[in-house]
Amino acid sequence: MRALGTGEMSRASGLSQKALRLYAANGLLVPAEVDPATGYRRYSPAQIARGRAIGLLRRLDMPLATVAEVLDGPPETVRERLLAWWAGEHARFRAKTESVERVWAGLENGGSAVPDASSAPSATPPSAVAARVRIEHREAQTVATITRVVDQASLVPTFIADVLELRARIADSGAEPLPGHTVIYHGHVGRDLAGRIETCVAFTGPALPSGPMVLRVEPAAEFAVVDVTAREVVFPDLLDFFVAVERAAGSGPLASSREWYPGPWPDDPDAVAMLVATPFARPTPAGVDPAPGAGPRVSA
Repeated sequence: MRALGTGEMSRASGLSQKALRLYAANGLLVPAEVDPATGYRRYSPAQIARGRAIGLLRRLDMPLATVAEVLDGPPETVRERLLAWWAGEHARFRAKTESVERVWAGLENGGSAVPDASSAPSATPPSAVAARVRIEHREAQTVATITRVVDQASLVPTFIADVLELRARIADSGAEPLPGHTVIYHGHVGRDLAGRIETCVAFTGPALPSGPMVLRVEPAAEFAVVDVTAREVVFPDLLDFFVAVERAAGSGPLASSREWYPGPWPDDPDAVAMLVATPFARPTPAGVDPAPGAGPRVSA
């Protein structure tokens, strides 16, 4: 396959051209070719997977040096290193939270009180979310999946690690992973409640199951769907989107609710970052506008 220019690499990997320049300069994603006269950079198609992996890890605000350590170490230790880093970040956040609470508790401010986070209004009212639900039909698709049992704290780093592993295993078997990924919730996942999730990556070409990777066909179905912007992906407000699609889908969904991630995480906070969807068990009910072509949920 021919080499990719910076524009083509940007579109294929989801990384901006500014990010590509940064990652080339620090050695994280070095171009396969650089024209000595013009400085024009070209990338190998094999580098697309690394670019997408960098984008996934940067979504967690992982420092560039740590991204390099995770991606350049032995493949079998990617999950362990990612989860170890996340555990450290989570511990630091808890320590900062406790410090803030201690400082606040010691302040004498005339009786002012900290607002109760549990009673704070959602950034997007539930009624506004419900009005955004639409119907989409999705054709059957062959997917590679990994199933785990996780709690809320380990949810995101776990499915990101699984996406990286699935893409690597698909490529190693000679197939081609498609952009995007899906997370299906087969059980309730909360702060103190572990539930079963299934991370899925669609692919084309022949592939063989290996390790924890299972191959199956995701059947065609009609879904209640709502777009979620990057700004709106905040727990627990995100639960309103699950409630909206489940109500629209009726009382008997065919399968668990899921999050569809169509591509890399957007830089624009108001751009669509993911879709929340639930399949219908029967014909589309009245009151939801269809847009042709276009189970248990996460809980607090």
